[in-house]
Amino acid sequence: APHAALAQSSDRFLVAEVQTPNPEGNVLEVAAATGQFTRFLAAVEAAGYEETLRGEGPFTIFAPTDDAFRQMDQAEVDRLMQPRNRDELLALLSYHVVAERLTSETVGGRNTRPESANGYRLTVDGRDGLRVNDELVVMPDITASNGVIQGINAVLSPPVLVAHSGASSGR
Repeated sequence: APHAALAQSSDRFLVAEVQTPNPEGNVLEVAAATGQFTRFLAAVEAAGYEETLRGEGPFTIFAPTDDAFRQMDQAEVDRLMQPRNRDELLALLSYHVVAERLTSETVGGRNTRPESANGYRLTVDGRDGLRVNDELVVMPDITASNGVIQGINAVLSPPVLVAHSGASSGR
């Protein structure tokens, strides 16, 4: 069946292409090239965070995939995307950003607590794959000119956003 072979090879081509965006681009360009972070990028734009992330860096972005945003309460996503909630959205997004280059290699088999761009610490664990706040990095070490993207299948909640549920802030 020549059709099956063609579909198979074009699938393989798509997968290879998704994983190899141009590392010369900045973290936003590279994230866009993977095709897996459209919701995250829309949120970055809505929050006015683009300018910062196009900067020199280096940045590590623990970028939630589109699947991660689909798993969120959509009413909450819509609420955060409204202009009047821009500061809250920015606080949420900046919790996913660390002002250093964290890769599987640099983290190694350690547990570290880097400070996110919003001031709260993240827990990054490299002892069994790469995890951030216990979420597995599913698209690791996507290199860009001004940093690295670590794709995760969850939207991380900064302690300040979950404070009302009585959870400890872990600061």
